[in-house]
Amino acid sequence: MALFEPARHEPLAAVAWDEARARAGIDAIVADACARFDERTLWPRHPRDHEEGDPVGVPSASLYDGAAGVIWALDRLRERGHASPSYDAVKPSLIEHGRRYNEVAGNDPRSFLLGEAGVLLLQFRADASPAIADALYGLVVDNLRNPTREQLWGSPGTLVVALHMHERTGDERWLDVYRRGIDVLWDEMEPLAGHDDVWIWTQTLGRDACYVGAGHGFAGNVYAVLRGARWLPASQVEAFERRTLRALEALALEEDGAVNWEPVFDRVARGWPSKLLVQDCHGAPGIVCRLARCASPDLRALLVKAGEAVWRAGPLAKGAGLCHGTAGNGHAFLKLHRMTGDARWLARARAYAMHALMQVEREAALHGQRWLSLWTGDLGVAMYVSACIDADDRFPTLDCF
Repeated sequence: MALFEPARHEPLAAVAWDEARARAGIDAIVADACARFDERTLWPRHPRDHEEGDPVGVPSASLYDGAAGVIWALDRLRERGHASPSYDAVKPSLIEHGRRYNEVAGNDPRSFLLGEAGVLLLQFRADASPAIADALYGLVVDNLRNPTREQLWGSPGTLVVALHMHERTGDERWLDVYRRGIDVLWDEMEPLAGHDDVWIWTQTLGRDACYVGAGHGFAGNVYAVLRGARWLPASQVEAFERRTLRALEALALEEDGAVNWEPVFDRVARGWPSKLLVQDCHGAPGIVCRLARCASPDLRALLVKAGEAVWRAGPLAKGAGLCHGTAGNGHAFLKLHRMTGDARWLARARAYAMHALMQVEREAALHGQRWLSLWTGDLGVAMYVSACIDADDRFPTLDCF
């Protein structure tokens, strides 16, 4: 049984881990990002981030592929010793940049990663004003029953925002809205057709589907529960974990101690073709990264098998970034290193880091520019390589902000 499509991957480069080379690679990405900043246009959009219908000549301000993500990464990398100026003065203008972009693109302004919620959260780091907090709170409340039911646009993303804000402020209203949101998620689960004991969510993203993974589906939703588990009743977290284990076991594709999943639970019922992806947004890497906080021994054992599938597949040929690239896949190894204490996972993560830096330089030469974004491009790679230096398993913007 195939667990991945070999054409989507490439052989791992035989490059030994070298911390000095890793730091130099990060510095090169940071230096280029600082040199390319423009007060009017912010950062140049990479051609591979452009999709049909996207605004032309209007900069994206989002955490995902826009200026907020670049600034967030540069802030974090500066804290880790990589030279970068502060862009605090730019942060107040990002909302207007984002509104112009999202009005043309038709994006939901409530989104954590693609809308205003993430931008306001970044602004709050520089200006912890009540006005920003209130505006952000309004977005989180308004998003509690978003029918997308996934992390990029829906409440599972903005519930993570609520946790970030509670951790920063201690204000109990953030825990209140978070708990309300988790109750909504539980109520919106439904049995998968033909599997009465498998409970999932239906995502409404232009068309309905029951997605499995981190980017648009099941694992991203459960992450919101696990991320705030210490503030929830233990019985509620355990109930989510039981349903998670049952759903993933029922639909897992397993071969010789490794597992992966199709992107949607109900692919066969919908008549959709098989598409065996191994990347953070769909497939084993994202499922590991979103569920590694779990307490269930059986679920943890399943995640170890998922990590084996990521390793066997090899680096992604598509690119080096977090969402659908080698760095995102490598983060699964950092999670497994923290979860198991097994040093081989850190060695695998660092091997992917060296390969990702090679891919960054190859892509820059091909396109004549670096990919200056967090989730899709080179800033995410820089964050990942830095994490490998420190053996830090925290996933950017989700586990830490």
